[in-house]
Amino acid sequence: MNKSEAIQIANDSLQLNLLNDSNTQFSKVVRYASDEGWWLNIPLANFRKECHFLICNEKAKTIRHLCIKANNILSPATKFRVKDSIADIFISAANPKKMVDVLQGGTKYSFTKHLVDEHRY
Repeated sequence: MNKSEAIQIANDSLQLNLLNDSNTQFSKVVRYASDEGWWLNIPLANFRKECHFLICNEKAKTIRHLCIKANNILSPATKFRVKDSIADIFISAANPKKMVDVLQGGTKYSFTKHLVDEHRY
């Protein structure tokens, strides 16, 4: 699965051409220390506009579509670990219902309220 394929699946499922290469980030499950999950690296300036994320779990054959509306997360630098004006976020796949950023230096922010849909393929 790659970003283009995930965008196509999500757009087909939504019956819209909402997502594209410039407004969507893509992440697959990867290993991090003793955990597995998804990395999101979001420039702090991007929190001022609508951001879409497709996080893919190839084992479960699912793509979760997250959308953070413009200015929905105020002061992101206080919520996430930040390096070079980029929020470093790791969402653990261990408990996919919670969708929580588990990195040290963050506030354990939950992305469940940003879930738009789950697409199966």
